[in-house]
Amino acid sequence: MASPIRKSPALRWRWLLPVVALVAGFHFSPFGAALDRAFFDTASRHPLRPSPLPPGSALVLVDEATMSALSEQGVRWPFPRTIFAQLITALHQAGAAHIVMDLTFFEETESDTLLASVATVMPSVVLARTHERPPVFWNKEYIAAHPAFFAKARTGFVEFLADDDGVARSYDVPGSLAAACFDPPATAPGGLLRWHGGLKQLSAQGVPVLSAAPLIAAGRPGIEHLVAAAPELDPETMAKALATEPPLTGKTADLVRGRTVFVGASASGTFDLKAFPVGKIEPAVLLHWTAWTNLVAGGFISAVPRSGMLLGALVVSGVVILAGRRRTTLVVPVAISATLGILLLAGAYAALSAGWFVPPATPLAAVVLTLLGVVAESYWLEQARKREIQAMFGAYVDPGVVAQLVRDPDSIRLGGERREATVFFSDLAGFTDLSEKLRDRPELMVEIVNAYLEETSECLLNHGAYVDKYIGDAVMAVFGAPSALPDHALAACRAALAAQRLLEDINARYAGPTGVRLAVRIGLNTGEMIVGNLGSSRKKNYTVMGDAVNLASRLEAANKAFGTGILLGEETARRVQGALVTRPLARLRVKGKAQAVEVHTLLGTPEELSVFQRDFLAAYRVGYDAYVHARFAEAASALARADAILPGDLTTGRLREESVWYSQSPPPADWEPILTLESK
Repeated sequence: MASPIRKSPALRWRWLLPVVALVAGFHFSPFGAALDRAFFDTASRHPLRPSPLPPGSALVLVDEATMSALSEQGVRWPFPRTIFAQLITALHQAGAAHIVMDLTFFEETESDTLLASVATVMPSVVLARTHERPPVFWNKEYIAAHPAFFAKARTGFVEFLADDDGVARSYDVPGSLAAACFDPPATAPGGLLRWHGGLKQLSAQGVPVLSAAPLIAAGRPGIEHLVAAAPELDPETMAKALATEPPLTGKTADLVRGRTVFVGASASGTFDLKAFPVGKIEPAVLLHWTAWTNLVAGGFISAVPRSGMLLGALVVSGVVILAGRRRTTLVVPVAISATLGILLLAGAYAALSAGWFVPPATPLAAVVLTLLGVVAESYWLEQARKREIQAMFGAYVDPGVVAQLVRDPDSIRLGGERREATVFFSDLAGFTDLSEKLRDRPELMVEIVNAYLEETSECLLNHGAYVDKYIGDAVMAVFGAPSALPDHALAACRAALAAQRLLEDINARYAGPTGVRLAVRIGLNTGEMIVGNLGSSRKKNYTVMGDAVNLASRLEAANKAFGTGILLGEETARRVQGALVTRPLARLRVKGKAQAVEVHTLLGTPEELSVFQRDFLAAYRVGYDAYVHARFAEAASALARADAILPGDLTTGRLREESVWYSQSPPPADWEPILTLESK
């Protein structure tokens, strides 16, 4: 046995340079960061160990029910400040420990003074602000005039800090709305949030999620009493009046008593829905509530810097390289790579529940890319001797082409030659439905496609074809090249009919398990084309090209428009007359061609036609000939007879409708019976 091909170590490991470049490019690309974020979101929705949910909180939302209830009273969003005064009054009277309002009040209104005074005298109320703007009615002058009520933080920042994809995953604690719930305010730095779920999950876990509507209604009497007791709305007088107000009772009051209540908006008309890892969109207040739970339970997640994962990528790449050294099989490096990938994902998943986010995308990419390099190296070592021995044959993929080249190397020139041949294009109809239904069973889809390609190829080869290429489920073949084939047009048509028949056996085997019956669309065209070994000195492909080839491809696709299975070009149909039966369909102009050609559908041999088919064909041909020669009344009559024999034929129906129309409204004198297809 010949000794294996050897390379110097420097050449052997030269693939490492592009691998390193690809890993680095992936790491610094948006795609790498997006995968890390996707992993974090998935793990947050399905944690290994759910984080503890601290007690003592509730959510009150301006929801669709609130919008509907107030709409009946003639109140539209944004609500008057009186409505919010009623809401916080009801929460205060119900005994809420904290009332955290994730609602901004930046525009001046006529009821600002009422809300300002009511919110001021309730020390449990915390209002939203941004770094630039406080609530409009709690400006510096107002706070300076009532210092006794602002001894502690009464506002918190509510800016929505989202990642590049618009999803909020982290929280800055200092000065935030969640921090202001504590006395003194929390000063933890924050970080990635531990999520407990969306509103539905929180409600299922026992967190009260309440509509603001009943609380707004319950707070109205309290506001009326306060205004009556302090008509000037000064905080000092209102505070005394508030102390005399009776507590609110009832089921809703029981659900908020002693709790930290976060007030926000979930109705679509409030435009306060945001994207979070736990769901597509949730109320923005959920962000601050989640941060509050993290502060109470000490549950923020610390993220390992993504830059540090480059070191991890280097380590796992080294492990894969060591596994691939001096191995005669790829089993070991593949197994180790799979194990590393599983360990990376499992470790990152477990670390998230332990309070650490380890971005796994870059190390995983390093494992995959390094393994590809090892596989490429192994493949090179296996194939090097074959490439060296068969260098001049390595570009050929069809045994017939190789055999001819061996017999006569000069017979196939790189530039090709002009030759008359018939081109065959086929494609499966129903393959999209099959792919959709077998989305979770890819092995069965591959089995069906391979069975179809195997039987179709065998059929074509038996009829003298050269199978040029497969394009997914499509097949391209040539009759008359590389070897000359007498009556190549007839051989191609007989092969097309046989290919249609063999699909019946495939449907018999697979239609039951898949629920899909496949059909084949075939386009055939005969003409001059460039035939030869086209390409470069390093890569060659024996194939055909030219207008005749392009037309065959267009005819395959045009079957959809005619509702047919096999379409023939004009020259192909002419050459098989007498031996096979065809039916003319139209003078067709396909996309990209100025000249129209008459296309036919292939019906079979004369002896195969039934009496029913012969009667239809006789009536149709009379009507078609009359239509082409602009005898529209005669055409309409004959096509009506054909339509009665075979109802539902697309071409018969189209020609009949046009004939009736033109017989009543004649076309211009330069009219031509040409059908143009704009799609390929």
